[in-house]
Amino acid sequence: MGAGLVLALAAAAFQYFSPASRELMSGRDVRLALLGGRSSALLVYHPFSSTVNAFTLSHPRAGAGVPLWHRGADLALAAGGTAAGENIFYIALSSAPDLDALRGTLNNWRAEPRRLLSAVSWIFGLRAAGATNLSAFDLFALFGEFSKLNSSNFILTEISRKPQAAETEQEEGPAPRVEVFNASGKKGLAAQEAKRLRALGFDVITEASYPTLQKETRILSFSGDTAAALRLRGALGLEALEIRVKSSQKSVAGAAVVLGQDFGARGLSSKE
Repeated sequence: MGAGLVLALAAAAFQYFSPASRELMSGRDVRLALLGGRSSALLVYHPFSSTVNAFTLSHPRAGAGVPLWHRGADLALAAGGTAAGENIFYIALSSAPDLDALRGTLNNWRAEPRRLLSAVSWIFGLRAAGATNLSAFDLFALFGEFSKLNSSNFILTEISRKPQAAETEQEEGPAPRVEVFNASGKKGLAAQEAKRLRALGFDVITEASYPTLQKETRILSFSGDTAAALRLRGALGLEALEIRVKSSQKSVAGAAVVLGQDFGARGLSSKE
């Protein structure tokens, strides 16, 4: 009895501390982004009704260095957005997500148990490869929920790609001059982000190391007109950050980003 109690407490602890499992336990919707090279899908699972809204989207190949969580957030935004504080879980795929294969497995695994075994092996291999932000317990819990479903539980919707803020602004005029400084201690981060910004049309005039390490990422505006800083912040996916105006600091750039140690951490720029 003692051993059984310990196991029950351990299972409860895993359920509480694993984000997806906690959302399932509370009956909240769970959003899972399946991220392929040129097409992706967002599965929104509704525990109360045991239904899945599946949104599919074709898109250009993601650039190198784009965080997976950022891709998942963009996908959720294109599908109608999410409320503040909602989690986006993701799985990176080597090819386009095959929803027909998923539903076929759910429809037929009871008659062909080997389908289930293959799916279980594939799912837990994802965690080992670093292709998901779901814990092993979350994967187990979600797979248990999905194994109750079949194709009739899915509602499929094809969505069109909405331009990102940086792309929309780029059409309105030339992107501003900006500077990128690496204060994170991570080698090559300034060059990586500068390359991505240039691909979005920004005129990056500086990509360099910052004199000191900084814990927090900062967006700086060098004039009272914060338009450049707003566009830079949006392109980096850092909308939650405040913009610090440094009008006394002279620069030929309109704005700058100082990439701190939190850049890439959960809740700021990456959930990987």
